[in-house]
Amino acid sequence: MYKVVDKYVGRNVASMVVFCTIGLVSLSSLIKFVDQLRNVGRGEFDFVACMQYVLLTVPGQIVMFFPLGVLLGTVLALGNLASTSELIAMQALGKSKMRIVWSACKSVIPLIFAIMLTSEFVVPDFEKRAESLISEAVSNGQVAVTSRGIWFREGNSFINIAYFMSDGDLQSVTRYVFSSTIPKRLIRSESASKGSWKDNKWEMEDIKIISYEDDVISRSTKERDIWDINLTPNNVEVVGVHANELSISGLHEYINYVTKNGQKADRYILELYRKVISPITVLVVLLLASSTIFGPLRSSSMGARIVVGILVGFTFYAVNEILAPFTIFYGVPPIIGAVMPTLTVLAVSVVLLRRNN
Repeated sequence: MYKVVDKYVGRNVASMVVFCTIGLVSLSSLIKFVDQLRNVGRGEFDFVACMQYVLLTVPGQIVMFFPLGVLLGTVLALGNLASTSELIAMQALGKSKMRIVWSACKSVIPLIFAIMLTSEFVVPDFEKRAESLISEAVSNGQVAVTSRGIWFREGNSFINIAYFMSDGDLQSVTRYVFSSTIPKRLIRSESASKGSWKDNKWEMEDIKIISYEDDVISRSTKERDIWDINLTPNNVEVVGVHANELSISGLHEYINYVTKNGQKADRYILELYRKVISPITVLVVLLLASSTIFGPLRSSSMGARIVVGILVGFTFYAVNEILAPFTIFYGVPPIIGAVMPTLTVLAVSVVLLRRNN
């Protein structure tokens, strides 16, 4: 009997979670599409490119809205069972509230693993493709975002920026200078370990130069030099890949690189911890959603449950998105900033379940 009830509860919760997530992603994609229409006509960015850009961002939207989809889907699924007195019947058969909640959790766990795999292996590549598409189209092919960083063209030069630091500096910048004659010929390559924005110009440090002239290769170095690059720090930040778009392995690699160069990596460490504990966070959200169903809300209308779910979801995201960055600002260790919102929601859920008991 219990296995049948488990499957019934799990099927209702899982299907509603998928439905809510798809609805949220569809609404967000529509808003993103309307927002990107303002770029239509800039460079080669047309209506088709706008649609391609939005489609490429869908996996990232799914990962982002999945926790909220879990909350709303659980509220609606268990709310439907409560409104038809099915939850009361299950409890009358001896199934406890925690057993009902565990049935819901078991149905969501496979979805959580699917979302984790999507976040790790699909989202980073798709986000880079999306940023590369819009950057190339708007700049007429002058800027591209790849797995090796940002590439852009200026005159007869191609420039690669491997890393864009949180303080606005550049790391591992390489410029390839080609001849102006046809066929194009590589004249020299210049590799700078660091670049800083000073007086509206990029000042490069620790530069290694390799020249290719008259079939002779010569090497030289410069301690500092000014590179006349039209790309500003704001432009680099716009086309760069943000921390929440990186995979766990990508964040780990980037954190190691940043720390080796003496830079602060707190916000990237925070994002890494948040990604690692995200499965637990989703289950805590499900627990919170379940706690709003039992007790007084059994006699409430469906509209009241939806409103409560939205309010609880908004509160969770406010705590998770606002409190965590503030911990960095006040010097709190990133792991505390990542775990604190989840522990807060867990405490609230436990209190609500005990009160309803």
